[in-house]
Amino acid sequence: MSAAGSHRAYSITEVEILDEEGARRYAELADAAVAQYGGRFLVLAAEPTVAEGEAPPRQRLVVIEFPGMKHLEAWYDSPEYAPARAVASTALRRRLRFVEGVDLMEERSDTAAETTVRRFYEAMSTGDTSRIGEVLTPDWEDIPLPPGTDRGPAGYEQTVAYLRGVFPDLDVTIEDVVVSGDRVAVRSVARGTHSGDILGVPATGREVEFRAFDFHRLEEGRIAQSWHLEDFYGLLGQFGATYTTRP
Repeated sequence: MSAAGSHRAYSITEVEILDEEGARRYAELADAAVAQYGGRFLVLAAEPTVAEGEAPPRQRLVVIEFPGMKHLEAWYDSPEYAPARAVASTALRRRLRFVEGVDLMEERSDTAAETTVRRFYEAMSTGDTSRIGEVLTPDWEDIPLPPGTDRGPAGYEQTVAYLRGVFPDLDVTIEDVVVSGDRVAVRSVARGTHSGDILGVPATGREVEFRAFDFHRLEEGRIAQSWHLEDFYGLLGQFGATYTTRP
């Protein structure tokens, strides 16, 4: 292992517990040593929460973040960590690896943002908006706001109810998701049977699809603003609508 520059480094250990008491002792000793070298535990499953009457899992994962590889290596070879290493030799069976040059916290944040946005579309497909308050902020902005629609999560619920009234079997497929900080871009396609009036066209019974391009901004884990653009021109064509040009 070689010392490196300023990239964050991680100690990732797959652990099999041989002695529960020893595992707890190892966690206590390792925690003190880690702090001295600028590290912090991201995942410490030495004493997991389990249901009453159930045995804790024997295999667990420990992830420790350090400012850089030199900090990690200094910690691992340090006299402060030696007592923990000694306990681990009998209490644990470990598979250890060091990783450098990634930001696991940023990756985790991106994953959380994508998960939140995916729930936005899942509610359209299922029609279940009962937990939309976990996805949208109380003052969520729908841009542009459909005519006659309330602002905030209530407006989202109205939109979903309307769309599922027009397309009872509505299914929304996400084709692309791009996350950049607090912004999430989505390319999606919605499919369903035209069973109600939309855009002035009464039900045709046709199976149709329409594409949408959306851009979301998140605040503290929830969507605060959504800009959207739908291909309604293509949808009208599938209804069999004809167009005339003005002279």
